[in-house]
Amino acid sequence: MATIASERPGHVPPELYWDHDYEVFAAQGPDPFRQVCTLHDGPEIFFARSTGRDRPGWILTRQAHIREVFADTEHFSSETAGSFLSPIGLDVRMTPLEYDPPRQQLYRKIIEPYFTPAAIDALDVSVRSACEQLVAGFADADACEFTSEFTEKFPSYIFLDLMGMPRERLADFLAWERGMIRPPSPEAAVAAMEAVIAYLREFIAEQRLAPTTELMRGVTQARYADQRPLTDDEILGICFILYIGGLDTVHSTIGWMFWHLAQDPALQQRLRDHPQDIPQAVEELLRAYSAASSVRWVKVDHVFHGVQMRAGDAVQLSLPLAGRDPAVYDDPHKVDIDRPVRHIAFGTGPHTCIGLRLAKREIRIVLEVMLARFVNIRLPEGAGYDFHASNVFGLDRLPLAWDRA
Repeated sequence: MATIASERPGHVPPELYWDHDYEVFAAQGPDPFRQVCTLHDGPEIFFARSTGRDRPGWILTRQAHIREVFADTEHFSSETAGSFLSPIGLDVRMTPLEYDPPRQQLYRKIIEPYFTPAAIDALDVSVRSACEQLVAGFADADACEFTSEFTEKFPSYIFLDLMGMPRERLADFLAWERGMIRPPSPEAAVAAMEAVIAYLREFIAEQRLAPTTELMRGVTQARYADQRPLTDDEILGICFILYIGGLDTVHSTIGWMFWHLAQDPALQQRLRDHPQDIPQAVEELLRAYSAASSVRWVKVDHVFHGVQMRAGDAVQLSLPLAGRDPAVYDDPHKVDIDRPVRHIAFGTGPHTCIGLRLAKREIRIVLEVMLARFVNIRLPEGAGYDFHASNVFGLDRLPLAWDRA
């Protein structure tokens, strides 16, 4: 690992300083998952010049250490001096993501009832309907551009229906999402944030008067710690995290899964012949294509597994590294749906993703529908694909071809 002493914080040993940007490094080569996993060959904990968006910090390469940080709210915090919306001068946290317990748990209790197994079962028909509707748009063709024709739209449909928002605004939501998560400039990110916040504020005002879904009824009528009503900013924080979490991660994960299946005809056929294996395939594919990363902030100076960390240091929790840790999984780059798998694709500890059951249901239904409709799903000969390696590894363009069943 290259060292530049002038950029290395004083408490970071030279041998643990990595003069690179994690996201830039991940984008080098055809597969960001395999690329970042070359870091497993180096120190288990090291300090990067940038973990992404010019933020220096520690990177943990072992799943055991990542699990430990997720669970340790005494030494590691989800709260910072600012918030995701600070660039537009808004002191509103993504709720409950950007809070620590006990406040985080009090906010989480408000939305948990709408993501229970029974609640997700009740959404099954609408999720399947949205999937079938989008697949019908290219069912008579022999190919599609899967990102723009399906993966971007599908989780967005589910989000809009869950919130009671009109599908006619889909184009706006997708544009705002791209503008915030993959902005061409800081000004574009600010403009996208301002646009989505303006829409959400108007939406919240309408929902307070006449909620259109059970989720929004529960949120607008909730009381913090069973005492006072939520403020508009608290509801805004909840709506915003549901927007971000419900769109980008699911769309990216489904894209990578089909990128894999298009190159794994044996697994495709097995799942067609034995659809009862699809749930276990979902778990193994989630392990191999854990697309998101998270960040924590060191709360107090302390030594973590022999490494001195200082209060205020960022700690990157790379789920791609956790999902393919060779200390946990034999042949970690191989997708083997028969292996017993315990992954952390949705995090772990108090901040485990509240929408994980819905995400798994969406993925399972997409696999069922696509594999029943099409055979020999493949990457067209000579066609490329485009991806980005930001906080969530995602496919920007994925051409697929097939034979109709």
